[in-house]
Amino acid sequence: MFKKMIEKVEKYVKVPPKEGYIKNSSILVTALMVIGMILYPLTKGYGTIIALVAALIVMVGQKLLIKQAKNDFKDMYYAKEMYLKTKNTEYLDFIMARSKQMINDVKVLSDRAKREIAELQQFAEKYKK
Repeated sequence: MFKKMIEKVEKYVKVPPKEGYIKNSSILVTALMVIGMILYPLTKGYGTIIALVAALIVMVGQKLLIKQAKNDFKDMYYAKEMYLKTKNTEYLDFIMARSKQMINDVKVLSDRAKREIAELQQFAEKYKK
């Protein structure tokens, strides 16, 4: 019974790509929903509400982080392109500053994001000399 229900849900739920810039939080959200189901009979629904609100906060937070990471990478790649056209070293400074800020501020960067940041930093260091 549950297997059929899960299969139906999987058809309609779109899972985010595994290799985005931010680590996937679907396991955490699923765990919070399971906790909510367990708490329902014990807390007359109040525990479920708290667990679902926490899951909603996680999902909204992930969405905001994904959007910000995409914008940051777009800006850094644009700076790389503009440096190659103009040879203005301020673009390299921007790449270094933004990449360091991302590493310090965003603790849930995926391996792909860390690789791309390292490549951009190597590019900036190579031409900074």
